[in-house]
Amino acid sequence: MNIMNKKIIILALLIIAAVVFAPSTVQSQFFYMENEDIGKPVKDFTLKIANGKETSLKEYRDGKKAIIFFWATWCPHCRVQLGNLNKDQDMIKKKEIKIILVDVGESEAIVSKYMEKNKINLDVFLDGESEVSDIYGLIGVPTFYYVGEDGNVIDVQHSLADDFDKIFTKS
Repeated sequence: MNIMNKKIIILALLIIAAVVFAPSTVQSQFFYMENEDIGKPVKDFTLKIANGKETSLKEYRDGKKAIIFFWATWCPHCRVQLGNLNKDQDMIKKKEIKIILVDVGESEAIVSKYMEKNKINLDVFLDGESEVSDIYGLIGVPTFYYVGEDGNVIDVQHSLADDFDKIFTKS
């Protein structure tokens, strides 16, 4: 075995050891351990809303419970989850829960066309450069953050919960 092969093997072993022994957001989401954001204040951000102005999460949430849904138009599972949110939006609003859609990595034109074509009447925050999803440490979409009235993250899931009341009573 030559010196180059030995160096490659040692480097690979170091990378594997770093991933296995170093806790991280990605690792916790990948192995379905509790997300490190749970119990902490939700990370605020300011983004442009499709066909609107820049708004912060804090301003938009206005002290209410919230479901933050990170998604993209190209994602088949996101489309199903968005359809469910759209269908249930009246029931969700009656429970005084804000629906906050954050499209990841797409242009306003693509998102607006998709929303119009599918008759979805919800505001969409545009994370075109994926800066917010990076801050949140997302490893994929769909991802749902459930936020209590106090502004703390109650739960993080990869599908829309069947029973919001159970999640929001955790806080």
